[in-house]
Amino acid sequence: MNVLIKQPIISGMLASIGLLALYTIIMTLLSGWQAAIEQFQALWYLMIPLAVGFGIQVVLYTKLSVAIKTKAQASIKVSGVSSAGAMLACCVHHLADVAPFLGLGALSIFFTRYQVPLLTLGIGMNTIGIVIMLKHLKKISL
Repeated sequence: MNVLIKQPIISGMLASIGLLALYTIIMTLLSGWQAAIEQFQALWYLMIPLAVGFGIQVVLYTKLSVAIKTKAQASIKVSGVSSAGAMLACCVHHLADVAPFLGLGALSIFFTRYQVPLLTLGIGMNTIGIVIMLKHLKKISL
């Protein structure tokens, strides 16, 4: 397989795995391994598309960066941050265990209440980022 094809795919796969690993690490640190598994089982239908969408964005960004060096950076950063933020929202509400000691009770309640909408927003931002990057790739290939 050509390096110009292989590198973006590898980068995208690593990005998807990295996003899921970030979730797992944070959940495990905040609430334990069992809670991480239970949370993933409850929200896999949102987490998987979020991670896959982020991986697709990284693939497209890597292809774009080969063709043009700076034009697509803003869209991948915005939607990438949204993806990571939404994934963090999955587990950050578990700060409730220590939040009273940190004075973060209201923040914990916010993330618990808006967990699914935040994940859905992240998926939407992924979709927008993918569409923008596909348009850039189409312009370049013409």
